Amino acid sequence: MNLSETWTTGTVSTDDVDLQYYRTGDGPPVLMAHGMYDSGRRWVPLGSDLAADYDVIAYDARGHGHSDAPETGYDIETRVADLVAVVNGLDLTDPILIGHSMGAATAAWAAADHPDLPRGLVLEEPSRFREAPEISMEKAQEIARERLRESKALSIEERMEKHYDDGEHDPEHVRRLAASVDECSPHIAMLAQKHPPVKQAFDEITCPALVLRRDVDVMDRVKDLNAAARLADGRLVHIPNAGHYVFRDEYDAAYAELRAFLQRV
Repeated sequence: MNLSETWTTGTVSTDDVDLQYYRTGDGPPVLMAHGMYDSGRRWVPLGSDLAADYDVIAYDARGHGHSDAPETGYDIETRVADLVAVVNGLDLTDPILIGHSMGAATAAWAAADHPDLPRGLVLEEPSRFREAPEISMEKAQEIARERLRESKALSIEERMEKHYDDGEHDPEHVRRLAASVDECSPHIAMLAQKHPPVKQAFDEITCPALVLRRDVDVMDRVKDLNAAARLADGRLVHIPNAGHYVFRDEYDAAYAELRAFLQRV
């Protein structure tokens, strides 16, 4: 899954763990954090579009992609520490943090715990947004391990057909997405650990923030908007027809919202 020559790669070390990153562009820094089962290369289309105006860095979370996969360190505190280590290791000044799902939760708590770190915050479908799952941590980890086993049992072509059979996405990037599961360590099941809902982090976030959410019914929209109201300077947008992968499902609409936000910060 090679990247174009416009992207460079490197590693940042934190507590004897090497984290792989991918970098392109020039300008103010934008740091991207991916979701569970993915890798930093998920951000290639968006990062490439931003590269004319921004220094874009996407990294592989521990246990994912080409980063190390230690047996420990999958709690939210260590995930935040890893993100901060990338910022410090690359000497990024006032980065804009963009995260999806697990990565969005990590970015949100990083912004809450280190309010002077980010210039802005973009959260795409943050995991545990309004509440934590009601199932036990043990059950959640069992489900994560089984999902990983089932996905790895499929060929890349079968995964491509199962998840991206609409013909509307770049085949090279679709293959990249489908292949990412093969680079996931079984240790990532430990990501299913308890941490407070992301909405609680909003109370401590001071930078401008944009939350992009899937298309939901009216009652859930109200709950989402009430959660986002806890942000000091934030806006929540429900993207019509989008699912959990907002930028994949409705790229143009999500990208327009992102560019408007970036112009403001």
